[in-house]
Amino acid sequence: MESFSNNILLSNLIKIRWIAISGQLFTIFLVYFYLDINIGIIPCLLIVFVSSIINIHSYFSKKITNYLSDKEAFYFLIFDTFQLGILLFLTGGIYNPFSILLIAPLIISASYLPVVFSIWLLILSVCCVVLISFFYMPIIWNEEFVVPIFFTYGLTFSLIISLIFIAIYVYLFASSYRGISDALVQTKVVLENQKKISAVGSLSAAAAHELSTPLNTIYLILNDLNENKDVN
Repeated sequence: MESFSNNILLSNLIKIRWIAISGQLFTIFLVYFYLDINIGIIPCLLIVFVSSIINIHSYFSKKITNYLSDKEAFYFLIFDTFQLGILLFLTGGIYNPFSILLIAPLIISASYLPVVFSIWLLILSVCCVVLISFFYMPIIWNEEFVVPIFFTYGLTFSLIISLIFIAIYVYLFASSYRGISDALVQTKVVLENQKKISAVGSLSAAAAHELSTPLNTIYLILNDLNENKDVN
């Protein structure tokens, strides 16, 4: 039986993805039509379209259950990481200012999912950073854009360090919160059990009192009859 203890709601992830899709579309159109920067707009729109279709499918799946298991949430975040990585590959790679958004799925994973899933997503994110640092579709624009190789190494290294640091930072604080939350839940359960025990005790006392009243009456009557018998 799958666990739903991470408290990740599918509806929340759907809303976050719609925000990401809206931002991606706005940025693609702004760069291509307003800033007049030549990017592969057709492949970019195709990637966003696929993400929209999957999000619509997820919305209808929500009617069945709104809670995701750890594995389902992990697959959801893997897709978001891949989708963003492909968009970055098509739009300048590591030099795209939005490459920092690779941290977003990792933050969600470190906040809610078991550490093993966060480690795998971290490895995937680092691989994406390395790949888009050296393999990407260059942006064609009017001005010359030359970046020293050492700057590329530094940018790649800094983003990898950011991914690792943020993942550890968020996971430690989330673990502390989960520990406090679990302690509060256990305390609540103990108090509820004590309340039930007290209620049972009160009910037992009331029942004993109700039973003792007719028994006392019967005892007095029998005692009187016994005394009258002795008198006769």
